[in-house]
Amino acid sequence: MTRRRAGPIFIPRLRAYEILAALHVIAVFLLIRWVAFFDVSVGGTLRDQLPFALSIAGLTAAGFLLRTLLVLCRDGRTRAGHLLGAGTRPTALLDVARFVLFTVLAAHGYTWLKIFLPLINPALHDAALARMDAGLHFGLDVNRFVIELLPFPGLWRLIDGYYMLFLATVLLGLGWFASALSLKERARFAAGFALLWITGSWLYLAVPSLGPCYAFPADYETVRTSLPIQTATQETLLRHYRSIRNLRERGEEGMVVSPVLGVAAMPSLHVAGQAFFALFARRRSRPLFVFFTAATALTFYGSLVTGWHYAVDGYAGLLLGWLCVRVADRGAPGPR
Repeated sequence: MTRRRAGPIFIPRLRAYEILAALHVIAVFLLIRWVAFFDVSVGGTLRDQLPFALSIAGLTAAGFLLRTLLVLCRDGRTRAGHLLGAGTRPTALLDVARFVLFTVLAAHGYTWLKIFLPLINPALHDAALARMDAGLHFGLDVNRFVIELLPFPGLWRLIDGYYMLFLATVLLGLGWFASALSLKERARFAAGFALLWITGSWLYLAVPSLGPCYAFPADYETVRTSLPIQTATQETLLRHYRSIRNLRERGEEGMVVSPVLGVAAMPSLHVAGQAFFALFARRRSRPLFVFFTAATALTFYGSLVTGWHYAVDGYAGLLLGWLCVRVADRGAPGPR
């Protein structure tokens, strides 16, 4: 009897955004070590991302089950069974695992680069951004204008609570688009989503700024009592920012660095993230397009009222979201 020769082992080829996400993380940690002189345990920080990775996987599974349920209600059990079978094939599950891994890597590099901005590039450009804002709006201070235009504490309290829902809206879009059955569709989404956060983090480094709530605190005295959540968050982030900035003088001993407490304003990735979802959904899901368009507009307004961002930060975020959708759609040709 002759032994059959085993076939070649299939090794998926890395996509461009996956390579970019890996290089992004490597570059961030080299910068932190060589420029900020802080020794971060790469393995330890990646282990800390496990809950985030499991959350993405769970959201993707939930999105897929919702898609299957919708098909079941619309087309019956046969069509839903075919969808369920296709979505649980090894190739589909492997693709989801790749999506989770490289999304986590992109977010991991983003959060840590944002944290160490005051040591890597300590310059601040708030004054220049404020002048740019005024120049674009014919001398008008847009942040103060929107506060005075609708001087309603009830509206401000609504914005205070809504702004905390940003992560929930991102997770909603993430779970839905990541659960697409088409591997090309998921690759398109993943490429644009990763590019958004990677590019945004390096723009933070290129144009570091704190935001008008820190640079011009007196402008927000009238709204602070109606924004307890945002005010408390701003104070927490500022304390952490100052601790990072003074890290070299005090040393690392006893310092607790939290990757979720970074401060940066330009561009507004709150606006960019929701604009990306809206534009990506435009030809794919009309209800999500309407939802994320409204969310983008409300977030832009909220970013001005709370003082998190200048108007130019929001404009830059809109442009970045549009560019990332364009790159994603062009980078993975084929039928949608």
